[in-house]
Amino acid sequence: MLLVGCSVPVAGGLEEGNANRIVVALEEQGVVADKERDPEVEGRYRIVVARDDASTAISVLTRENLPAPDPPGVLDSLGQGGLVPSRSSEQARLIAGTAGELERSLREVDGVLSARVHLAVVGHDPLQMDDQPGKPTASVLIRYRGATPPIATDEVKRLVAGAVPELEPDQVAVVSSSVPAAPATAERELARFGPVTATRSSMLPLRLGVGIAVLANLVLLGLLLFLSSRLRHLRADLDALRQGDGRQPAE
Repeated sequence: MLLVGCSVPVAGGLEEGNANRIVVALEEQGVVADKERDPEVEGRYRIVVARDDASTAISVLTRENLPAPDPPGVLDSLGQGGLVPSRSSEQARLIAGTAGELERSLREVDGVLSARVHLAVVGHDPLQMDDQPGKPTASVLIRYRGATPPIATDEVKRLVAGAVPELEPDQVAVVSSSVPAAPATAERELARFGPVTATRSSMLPLRLGVGIAVLANLVLLGLLLFLSSRLRHLRADLDALRQGDGRQPAE
């Protein structure tokens, strides 16, 4: 948990999936991050980090291409047309929306940082009777973290081909690019102390602070117990004096 007032947002207006990916990416680089409801966008989330970690967090997000842009889906693309869209413009928006849906699906694969899908679909012109439309093709660019692609090339081809009519898997070109994670320095590695997560470099001061606070509380508790015991003894002595001579002791 980050102290209120000492944290700053580094990303906002996020869907939960994007927010979770950002938290994982930051904590892998030793930056403690919290996901919380975005007060400015209903139903969305934002990511906050300690003020001292803000610049590091922004660098990590830039390198990891996070948050990933949200591509328009089919419904979004078709809803952007005019009152009377032409056949060609409607087809173009449908293709763009299909590509956006495919990009979203690929980004849901654990380990995929970003995905771009380009579809080349040539429409048939009904005025040209002998017109033979070319076969559709597709190109996919995937950026992923680690040494091994999180999804096989053949699986990507089948996914894309299944979303586009008459597109064969062998007409889908897939390029996968690995993005090596920057090694976290020892002082930025995360460690846990009870319910608190902090960097290892700040763990010693944190433990010392907690130890001093516990010791101070124990000393205060001991002092209170001592004073309470002394007060009970004084009251007992006072009662004994009163019973012994039957008079009020002198001040």
